[in-house]
Amino acid sequence: MPISQHPAMPDPLIRRLKPTDAAPLRQLRLDALRETPEAFGSSYEEEHTLTLDDIRAWVATDIENAMFGVFIDGALAGMTGVGRQHRLKMRHKAQIWSVYVAPAARGRGLARRLMLAAIDHAGGMRGVRQLQLSVTAGNLAARALYESLGFAEYGVEPEGLCVNGVMHDERLMTLRLAGD
Repeated sequence: MPISQHPAMPDPLIRRLKPTDAAPLRQLRLDALRETPEAFGSSYEEEHTLTLDDIRAWVATDIENAMFGVFIDGALAGMTGVGRQHRLKMRHKAQIWSVYVAPAARGRGLARRLMLAAIDHAGGMRGVRQLQLSVTAGNLAARALYESLGFAEYGVEPEGLCVNGVMHDERLMTLRLAGD
């Protein structure tokens, strides 16, 4: 029976992460960076030295930046971040980052639900007109998810990431939001 139809699976909870979520968030990010290093602009080597205080600062309450998590039976199983550009001329844009769901929790639509939470958050930011993200060209499942949510590709950054000496193109995508 597929995991998404398993009757014993508890309902997942999607919520904004808080400073008290720092320890499980740090572990999930490190797991993600080890499992799929080509999917992130950051690296395990850079992030394994971050302290819990560093992580708490990421998720501190801020109206223009947020990280969302999906919890299954109380355990953090997925994450994504969204944040507004800070420069005056780019404040009409927000960025999605760190979309990840742990392998054991995949196949249940959790990445979609995380993305919808991030899109909703960005849509509530006054003056934000578009949401942007980048995705490794070879990550077909993520690209399909983003396209199904209305994101459209607007460019390619050739060799945008170098992971262990291997170059990966990055697909640049945008979603137009209803501006105010």
